[in-house]
Amino acid sequence: MLAGICPCRPAKAAPVPEFFGPPTDPTLAEAWALWLAYRQAGTRPMRASTLADYESIYRAHIEAALGGVPLARLDGPTIARFTVALHAAGVRPKRAGNVLVPLRACLRWHHRLGALERGPSKWFDASAPAADERRILSIAQVEALVAATPETYRAFVMTAAYTGMRMGELRALTWTDIDLEARTAAVTKTYYREMLQRSTKTGHDRVVPLPTHVAAGLREWRRLCPPSPAGLAFPRATGRPIDPDDCRRRVFRPAAARAGLPPGLRFHDLRHTSASLYLQHGATVREVMEIHGWRQMQTALRYLHTIESLNTAADRLSAAREGCAKARAPSARM
Repeated sequence: MLAGICPCRPAKAAPVPEFFGPPTDPTLAEAWALWLAYRQAGTRPMRASTLADYESIYRAHIEAALGGVPLARLDGPTIARFTVALHAAGVRPKRAGNVLVPLRACLRWHHRLGALERGPSKWFDASAPAADERRILSIAQVEALVAATPETYRAFVMTAAYTGMRMGELRALTWTDIDLEARTAAVTKTYYREMLQRSTKTGHDRVVPLPTHVAAGLREWRRLCPPSPAGLAFPRATGRPIDPDDCRRRVFRPAAARAGLPPGLRFHDLRHTSASLYLQHGATVREVMEIHGWRQMQTALRYLHTIESLNTAADRLSAAREGCAKARAPSARM
């Protein structure tokens, strides 16, 4: 007999986890809770900001409509009726798309685990637009936008367009993160609403190079920058972080209109613009991935395959062919 084991008394069982042994016909509410619990476990848990967004979406749009529906009874027509109901309730198309993102992810996860027999992919419309439909600005358009931006936000917009940093990363950037002599910025944190998070969206810190003219602009901006208790590089006049909604509504959109840029331009399109400009001017895909903090090649390709860059690649191929033809011409006449 092994020491310490009593043959007449079974070993005490470990506590049963809350989600162990779910009902045979769980509702979407139970399936949702299990999915979120799983997404918070492991070595790469869901970010707190993403979790907050998903919980808000569930409470506002999904719970009342689908929470009590058995998972096994969910099908394409049910999702279609739910989407129509969102539209009828006045939910904007972009917001409705945001609602469907976590719902789709939850159902796909349960399908992979065998709890949902039918694959839900065909129930949802394609999400991301084609790369050539993304709003990409030229350098001339970026310069027009920067010139039309109020002075207190000009360096903020310029840095976004030429480095590809996300708005939350720019809001959290401090002067100690910026080395103007080396022309680099360390991106190690981000703001989600008013919460400072000590990691970027992907959880990977990076060092972003600053183009010469951006470093010069930041050096000039530092003389005018309002004092901030946190040492922020782009604070409001009060020293507090920039409010993203206020920036979009009162600064970015009016500046884009004054610059004559396409309607519907978003601040995040400056990130797409930065990636495209880097590619068009000789950077490799790997370099652009490092600068913008992308870990997956597919993510970079989705941003970078613009019509302009593909046409440039095609033109280079034609030029190479023309050069080859000219080189062969003398021998052909012999």
